Amino acid sequence: MCGCENTHSLLKIFGRSRITDLTRRMEFGMPTYPTHPKFFQMRWCSMGDPAEMNQLVLGEHSGTHVDAPSHFVREGDPARKNIDEIPIDQFIGRAVKLCFGPFPAENIQVTAEDIQAWEAAHIPIEGGDVVLFDFGWGDKWATGEAGFDFLDSWPGLSRSAAEYLAEKHVKLVGTDCISLDPGDGGDDLAAHLTLLPRGILILENVCNLSQIETESFFMALPLNVAGGTGAPVRAISVQGSAAGETN
Repeated sequence: MCGCENTHSLLKIFGRSRITDLTRRMEFGMPTYPTHPKFFQMRWCSMGDPAEMNQLVLGEHSGTHVDAPSHFVREGDPARKNIDEIPIDQFIGRAVKLCFGPFPAENIQVTAEDIQAWEAAHIPIEGGDVVLFDFGWGDKWATGEAGFDFLDSWPGLSRSAAEYLAEKHVKLVGTDCISLDPGDGGDDLAAHLTLLPRGILILENVCNLSQIETESFFMALPLNVAGGTGAPVRAISVQGSAAGETN
């Protein structure tokens, strides 16, 4: 098949597919991790320039974003990689969505046994997968004081769960919460400290997970920030056939 035919085949597949945006809108007052920088958007006026523009001030871990290994892996460790050093194909692949909850605001930890039970009832997680956790927490997202509930005692992964996913050799693990570790830090931030040193990326503040199937094609392309410990992404899920066609 020539390159032109390959392109037409891809366009045909995507044209028949349903694309779901999994990305939070960046706006003033949106929730951020308590110790992280806040998001600001300011009108920028320049004398003599007819174009309209804004200045953005934000942290690398604002909104829907990916954590690079350098977010927790220190200088001198060969496992340390910044966001601009990660191959682009690590942000693309088959996604498996696991649903747990909804949970009360009690820093609940999902365990390896919970994940294994989910696999037995659904489909197995495979090496190279993107694993997305739908805790039903995204409904708490709001701006300003209304968003404080989103930042209160959210659920996350236990050490055993993080180690199990690392042993599976997945490429990225995502959550609809502000952090993959629970609100009290869980097992000493075991999710971050287990996954990132092994080159497994972490995606946080995902939304609209209830709108996608258990299995889908996934992309979350980050800003190519030099030396970045993470970056905002535009995450999407591609699935099924928009017109109900199977061929």
